[in-house]
Amino acid sequence: MPTHPFGTRERASSPESARQAWARYVSTGLIDGSLLREPMLRAWERAHELGANPKAAKAERLSERDFERLVEQQQALITAARPYMEVLSGAAGFERHAVYLGDPNAVALSLLGDEESLHGPERVPGPGSLLSEEVCGSTGLGTPLVTGGYFEVVGPEHFISGFHIYTGQGIPIRDAEGKVAGVLTTAVWRPEVSRRLRDMLLCAAHGIEAELLLCQLERDIRKVMAAPGDEQALRVLREDVERLRESSLEGFRMAARQATVSRFEYALRLLRLAEETVQHIRHRALVWRTLASLEEGQRRPLALSELVRELLGLLREEALRQRVELVLGEQEPVHVEADVHVLSRQLLHAALRALALAGPGGAVRIDVRLERHLAVGKATFLPLPAPGQAQVAPLPRSVTSPALGPGEEREPLLWHLPTLETAPGEGRAASGSV
Repeated sequence: MPTHPFGTRERASSPESARQAWARYVSTGLIDGSLLREPMLRAWERAHELGANPKAAKAERLSERDFERLVEQQQALITAARPYMEVLSGAAGFERHAVYLGDPNAVALSLLGDEESLHGPERVPGPGSLLSEEVCGSTGLGTPLVTGGYFEVVGPEHFISGFHIYTGQGIPIRDAEGKVAGVLTTAVWRPEVSRRLRDMLLCAAHGIEAELLLCQLERDIRKVMAAPGDEQALRVLREDVERLRESSLEGFRMAARQATVSRFEYALRLLRLAEETVQHIRHRALVWRTLASLEEGQRRPLALSELVRELLGLLREEALRQRVELVLGEQEPVHVEADVHVLSRQLLHAALRALALAGPGGAVRIDVRLERHLAVGKATFLPLPAPGQAQVAPLPRSVTSPALGPGEEREPLLWHLPTLETAPGEGRAASGSV
């Protein structure tokens, strides 16, 4: 078995073997690969290469001025994460713990925890601490940013001695464009508490990602607020995503309350429901971003019937609010060539106008047909007011696009959505957990 800084053999480690590896490294400068998990071995190798000091008792900090400037820059992330951090901290109960939010450079932005962990003699590193591998070696905040996925560091697996009392686990947070925006981490004194919080941590990170997606959506909305005729569409958009946001966060809070009273199986079921809602938010927000945008894309083959069905799914809550029934009429599998951004907005405005014309107690019939003599695909929204509610029958609202001929290449998928690494409770290929 090689005992040099670049040994590569993988083997499971225990806190005791990690403690032996740390003592041997401090005394000889050599990393014993037989005593560390493979992911941890690689983290120690990186720390060795970067020159991290294993004897450091605490983390370095930014200056107050630099930290204030960083907090101002990262305010959107801090605001999005705060409710989820509060729930995570509450789920830890009376255990000694800390919940961290870090920036993409592993600087601690925000911190919650119990009084002793935050202010006692063995307090955790505070906001502004530099927790990157370059400074601290392996940590539950810095290492997930390097590996790009969930990572756990147990006790003496931490590279610097001052962190050996903690078990840290973290996961990167990604923004609306898929770039790393930060990292969410828990640090606890007892490893079993870390395992208890793991599923909740992953769900919270995904919830924060959905919040960031909604923040981007809000910015997109503000860009088009000046566009005439969009007021109703934007109101529907805001209300739709706000309902989903509240539903997801409340589900997360309920799961945390059940975990606090040791009803872990029930809490896990609630977490999975919350995670499904988070994924629904991500889907809805991406679609709504398309609808709220003034951008134009390339014309390409689209399934008009699927696009209409997707839109009706988004408008179901709005139709219930207006007390209008949505009725699917003829749904011919029509494929057209169009710009999905432009066509989606045209369909949205036609549908909303039809809902308004139908009025309370009315209905809107939706038909999708191929107009063969014109070679176009046509989506028609026919308002059907309740009896006695309209003196003149409203005209249908229609949207047309050039149809594709038989055998032409077509693409039925409308929005390609990012895939979460895994659902809570499932392993990750790059995981460093024990």
